[in-house]
Amino acid sequence: MPPFNVFDWISQELRTWLLINGETVPVQSDQVLIKEGEHCSNPMLLLSGRLIVTTSNLQNRQDQVATLTAGSMVGEMSWLEQRPAVATITTSGACTVLQLSPQKLEQLIKEQPLMAAQLYRVIAQKLAVQIQGQNAWTHRLQTDHSPLEALRKVLTLFATLQEQDVFTLARLGRVQRVPPQTVLLNQGDEVRAVYLVLSGEAEVLFTLDGRTQLVGSSRRGELLGEMSLLLSDQRGAAAGVRSALGMDLLAIELSDLRAELQQNPALGSRFYKGLACMLSRRSRDQLLSHQRAALSQRAEQEAIDCLDVDQLGSITRAARHFDWLCRHFQRGEPATP
Repeated sequence: MPPFNVFDWISQELRTWLLINGETVPVQSDQVLIKEGEHCSNPMLLLSGRLIVTTSNLQNRQDQVATLTAGSMVGEMSWLEQRPAVATITTSGACTVLQLSPQKLEQLIKEQPLMAAQLYRVIAQKLAVQIQGQNAWTHRLQTDHSPLEALRKVLTLFATLQEQDVFTLARLGRVQRVPPQTVLLNQGDEVRAVYLVLSGEAEVLFTLDGRTQLVGSSRRGELLGEMSLLLSDQRGAAAGVRSALGMDLLAIELSDLRAELQQNPALGSRFYKGLACMLSRRSRDQLLSHQRAALSQRAEQEAIDCLDVDQLGSITRAARHFDWLCRHFQRGEPATP
């Protein structure tokens, strides 16, 4: 997994806020900061030292996924999704970490939408780089995809959006219909738009050393092309996208979307939060589908029948917003949420 230094991607203002509001903690060598299968409520930034990232396989062995250096963020996936961690994070030598308080993060989100948008954007950027690294890592694994439960994954982006946000996306976008057996993007193609999947499903294909392999899929309510939105130095599509049965897409030009998110910090905060959650689940699903994160999967299975009222309400709200968007474009309903 390539290194990602959060401090290289944020403003001095956000950097100062994090350092003032976080708790600096020295940690000895060989200490477990995050344990796979357990909830992590405090995201952390590594200020100095090195961290080892491992995930469990079906044989209860630990596979090393990455070595992290200063500036790396850990624990954000569990915090974002309120779900068990998919990896164990262990110190390699003495380290110093910055623990971030969920309460202070929530205060930032409520009171300073511009900085909140930047925080969620950098988390989404970190996860985008992480998924690119995982694509190469899983490409080498000789395992078959396993089916995954879908309830928690549906319409993740829309769970964080308000009705007016959905109307804005509709105003910015245009419908694009993709026939069956069509390649929407080849790996390396220039990406000028993000694509919201209104119907159908896409296969995500990654080519390395001349060999192409399925590394994931995208379904209704998910975005395609988001890597180019998040990573300014991205040279073409990070992976190929193909649809076997066809898709209906809402295509939004990157320049239009960036301008809207910059002009409207509150929308930016909600949109980047939803995007970060979507990428977090995509990263999680990729590990699970390749028979990794076994401890996390077992913890999830025990809790699958225990969705709380907030989670069910989020799913209902997301479905309502997405249903309106589909009706607006596919049935010509009025342009009001």
